[in-house]
Amino acid sequence: MKTINKILGILILIVMVTSCSTVRVVGTWDNSKELNLNNKRIMVISKTDDHVIRSQFESDLVNKLREYGLNSMESLTVFSKIDTEVKLNENEVQKIVDDLKNKGVDIIILNTLKDTQEYSRTETAGGGYSTLYFPTYFRGPNGTFYRYYSSIHVKSEPESTITYTGKKYILETVIYDLTKTDNEQLISVITTEIDNPKSLGTISKDFSKRIVNELIK
Repeated sequence: MKTINKILGILILIVMVTSCSTVRVVGTWDNSKELNLNNKRIMVISKTDDHVIRSQFESDLVNKLREYGLNSMESLTVFSKIDTEVKLNENEVQKIVDDLKNKGVDIIILNTLKDTQEYSRTETAGGGYSTLYFPTYFRGPNGTFYRYYSSIHVKSEPESTITYTGKKYILETVIYDLTKTDNEQLISVITTEIDNPKSLGTISKDFSKRIVNELIK
C-alpha cells in the first residue's frame, strides 16, 4: 500500500509540475481615474513577428471585449504584418496615429513581451516517518520485573525528488486614448506574468480575461 501511495504521489506531482500554467497580474499603473471604453472603437495590437501568436492573442482579447459590448477590432485586419525590428521616428509614429484616427480608432491596447525568465524547481515526495512501540522490561529493587513501552521513529520510505525547469514570460499591456491630447494619451499600463505556458489557446484566453478584468472594474 505504501508503494502504491508513493507512486500515486509522484504521478500527481508530475501532473502538477508539467500541466500548471498560470497568468497573473503583477503590476498596474493608471493615469486616469476612470477608463470609459463605451462608445469608443478599440484596436488590439500584439507586437510580435509570430503570426500565429499575434492572431491568437488579438482575436481572444477582442472577443472578450465584445462580450462586454465594446466595439473592438484586431490590428491584423489593418496591418497584415508587424516588423518588430524596425524603429520608427517621431514623425512616422505620428503618421500611423493619424491614420488610425482617420479609421475611427479611439483606443489602442498594445501587448508586448518585455522579458523572459528561466528557472528550476525541485519537489519532494514520500519520505514519511513511522513510530514503533514495543515493550521493555526492567527489574525493580525487590527483584520484580516491570514492563513499560518505549518507542522509536523510523523512516518508512525513501524520498523521491523531481527537478524541472520552467520559463516565465513578462508581458506589458499599454492602453492609449487617441481622443486625448498627445501628452495625455497614455492612460494605463498592466504588467502580467505567464508561468510555464503549455497551451497557446488556454493561455491566450486566460490572459485576455485578466486584462479585461483590469480594464472593466
